[in-house]
Amino acid sequence: MLKLRKSLFQMALLGALMAGQLLLLSTVQANSLDQTEQELVTALKARQRELKAAHEKAEAEAKAAAEAKAAQEKAEAEAKAAAEAANPYRSRSELAIANAQANLTSGNFYPVGQCTWGVKELAPWAYTYWGNGGDWAASAAADGFTIGTVPVEGAIAVWTDPYGGYGHVAYVTDVQSEFSIQVLEANIGGNPNIANYRGFFDPTQTSEGVVSYIYPISPQL
Repeated sequence: MLKLRKSLFQMALLGALMAGQLLLLSTVQANSLDQTEQELVTALKARQRELKAAHEKAEAEAKAAAEAKAAQEKAEAEAKAAAEAANPYRSRSELAIANAQANLTSGNFYPVGQCTWGVKELAPWAYTYWGNGGDWAASAAADGFTIGTVPVEGAIAVWTDPYGGYGHVAYVTDVQSEFSIQVLEANIGGNPNIANYRGFFDPTQTSEGVVSYIYPISPQL
């Protein structure tokens, strides 16, 4: 009887030990699983941080590229404006030509072959009855056109004879400076045809008189 009790006690003790081992194993397994999950979560968060940093870097680079492009465009625009300011002939020429208007009076009634007829053919915006070539600057000013001393492409060059002569007009086709232009004109040396007879020349040093320019800007603008 005593041996039976001892045997039962030993079996119970063995069962308790086995149960404790299983519980310990479960705890170890659970801790191992928790550690794996934590490692995965940590790795995922690290990856998210990497992706966020890469996205922010890409956005910063795109912003920097856009700012660089804008700065370049601004610099080019400023350089263009500076170039135009340094060369008023070209900029004023473009303005004048852009604002040139069709002739407000139809037809060309100047005598064929005269300088006035030639310019009217080339610049139909000129009025029909501005008189002799030397009268054109004063006549155009009276009609509201702008008169100046700076040559521009598309303007009409007017030489007024201070001694009361007929004067002369020509159509400006190219400008290097106030002292170097090219024109198309008629009635040079008695030649009635419209042509470039002089190439580049100094308009302030001619026998026709004192030069001024009618700019092709409508007085109604």
